[in-house]
Amino acid sequence: MKNTFIVSVIGFASAGLLSAQGLYNIMPYDDEPEDSLPLEFAAGANIGWDSNAAPIFSECAGVDTDDALYLSGFVQANFVSKTPQTTVDLWGRLGATYYLDPIEQSVGPAGNRVIEDFYPQVRGGVNFVHRVNETLRLRSRNHITYEQEPDYDYGLATDRRQGSYFRYSSDNSVGYRWTERLGTNTGYRLSGVTFDEADRSDYVRHLFYHQFRYRTAPSTVWTAAYRYQHQDNDVVSDSNSHYFLVGTEHRVSPTTVVVLRGGVQVQEIDGGSSNTSPYLEARVKTAVTESTSISAFVRYGLEDRNRWISTHDCGQFPVLGRYEERGTFRLGLQGSYRVSPKLSLYGGGNLILFSYDGQVGGNPAAPSSMDESIINVNGGAQYELYENIYISGSLNYTHSASDADIRDYERTRLQLGIQSSF
Repeated sequence: MKNTFIVSVIGFASAGLLSAQGLYNIMPYDDEPEDSLPLEFAAGANIGWDSNAAPIFSECAGVDTDDALYLSGFVQANFVSKTPQTTVDLWGRLGATYYLDPIEQSVGPAGNRVIEDFYPQVRGGVNFVHRVNETLRLRSRNHITYEQEPDYDYGLATDRRQGSYFRYSSDNSVGYRWTERLGTNTGYRLSGVTFDEADRSDYVRHLFYHQFRYRTAPSTVWTAAYRYQHQDNDVVSDSNSHYFLVGTEHRVSPTTVVVLRGGVQVQEIDGGSSNTSPYLEARVKTAVTESTSISAFVRYGLEDRNRWISTHDCGQFPVLGRYEERGTFRLGLQGSYRVSPKLSLYGGGNLILFSYDGQVGGNPAAPSSMDESIINVNGGAQYELYENIYISGSLNYTHSASDADIRDYERTRLQLGIQSSF
């Protein structure tokens, strides 16, 4: 996803929903550009205040949290080439955040201490779609990211900063339409994360998937899919997951699309037991009016990351627990509202619930199960001061609550900025 400053990108253009809906394009790849875009640049600078830049022991008595001022900036480039047969979408972003006071972080299960004041950010991607003919479509979606902050929508970071990390993903698929109603989509996705400071947290994922797609009406496609994922972890046991899913993709109205998939996930941990869980993923996008858009997603399943976790309370001897299961519920919401041609409002939120179960290692004093929750809300406004020059302000609030109160914290960020495109 491109992270430009223009608020319309935070939402989505209703024209995309109004376009013709075929067997493949109801919403599985709704980020495909509608038109070509010449090389375009954007740049911006911000000043902000962070109430808890390194959320460590935030709720422990006698332990103060450090607030800090920061400066940040970015430059981004976008290019889209679209023909009736081929679409190529390129983008890249360079940015950095500088804290006026160095920030001390505790990262990874071992609690490594890292002190830094400068945090670079690099993002980039290339997406490719080639329509060989009316029945065969090739697609490749690729991106890389080097950054610091948790990404709640992507599901990478669970609760707080884990130091800088490098994230990559390459998703390649072949779609074939066998008849006017029946199609298949088969692909392979390679993804992974490498952390700079958080030991024992790196992983690589290999996901293979095959989906049958059957259109019962111009606005409805029913799906049945099998997915197999192997996760190669840095230190903890590797895992294999099997997904058996059925679902539907339905255009409720010319401006509202819903995708729903559900089924069973079977997770096998090397050297451990086999765990079975319900699996659900859903997404809705709607243009309520020409000036208002809303997007939401929900997902529940077993996630294979952070199965090592601190389980002690404040003032107690450090205790690490290792768990086979981490049931995760994620709910996300984004919206934007164009008040006038110059003023736009935007906001969103995330609710994340974690349930750790099946202790298989770590300190025997660790509990047999543990629950956590995270709430993140954000909002802001953008005003066009002059042609292609915008000023903006935003608020971001995060609250984390855990059965182990050493992991509880609150964090508030306020930011003012100026941006331009050219």
